Amino acid sequence: MNNINDTMVKYCPRCGTQVPDDARFCPKCGFDFSTLQQPSQQPTQPQIQPLIDTATRVSRYIPTLTKYGKLLVILAIIFEGLTTILFTVDALTSSAKYSGSATTIAIDSLLMISAIFYLIAPIFSFPVKGLEVKKLTIILGIFAFLLLAISYILIAKETSSSSIVVRGLTIYGVPLCDNITAGIIILIGVIFIILSIFMDLGQLVNSIIQVVGIILIYAYTYYNNFNFESFLWGVAVSIVIIFNLIPYFYKGEYAKMIVSIGYSIGILIFTIGTLITGISQVSAGAPSSYSSALLHAMYGTYLTAGVLGILAGALGILDSIFMLIYAITMKSSPPM
Repeated sequence: MNNINDTMVKYCPRCGTQVPDDARFCPKCGFDFSTLQQPSQQPTQPQIQPLIDTATRVSRYIPTLTKYGKLLVILAIIFEGLTTILFTVDALTSSAKYSGSATTIAIDSLLMISAIFYLIAPIFSFPVKGLEVKKLTIILGIFAFLLLAISYILIAKETSSSSIVVRGLTIYGVPLCDNITAGIIILIGVIFIILSIFMDLGQLVNSIIQVVGIILIYAYTYYNNFNFESFLWGVAVSIVIIFNLIPYFYKGEYAKMIVSIGYSIGILIFTIGTLITGISQVSAGAPSSYSSALLHAMYGTYLTAGVLGILAGALGILDSIFMLIYAITMKSSPPM
């Protein structure tokens, strides 16, 4: 009678190939099974192997989910930007028709340019594998927020608002704020981010400056078309930055796993925000039949951004859960 070990099998965590239980290397990809953390007692093996098998299976879907989720988010951001651009075109047309003030024209122009930078920023990161963000994307995004802050300040000047209470208004996500406070706070946040990009103050200090800058910007953009199609974008990015600091304080064997878990949590929060944002956008009321063609076009692009956001959110939530399973089980970053 054959020994029971002759019939036992296991699966390669890298490629998923079924191999004999006593195999040292995977015959397909060469993975060394001895590098896996072995259980202290043999009886626990049947409990661990199913987890490894599950992590291996879900890891096959992560690259595809990441790729298409990323594409959908970028497309949603583009349509968000288009919505703002259409609004500014309509506003500039009205200003030209009714002899609007120079400040009003400047505000609309700044808002349009900021939306253009916001729109094109994520495109440069699309060819990059996984969820890496190119430095050019960050710089263009920061420049968009800089112009947005200036437009807020000019709106406050134009309306002669002296209130310290921030009063925000959006028209299909287009931000209109008549308070100088929002503009100044966003401007400070932008300065903080610029400092963290161009000055090497050490990982810890740079990360703290980044988080502070992001929170300041996020506080006045989460509700409008400059939120990267996620109601929770600032929270998510801050969490990722904070978890990336773990190796600075802890260099043990679980450091990589903890960072991966933080990354997965950040993506989960971001995509939940994307889902919320998308639902909010598709719930917006349609303009009246008397509205201009540009306003109807705005509604169309805003609605499209919402649909894309819902799809991206659904894919992203699933993707982040798979990443979390892999990170906890394999104690490493999942394949992208």
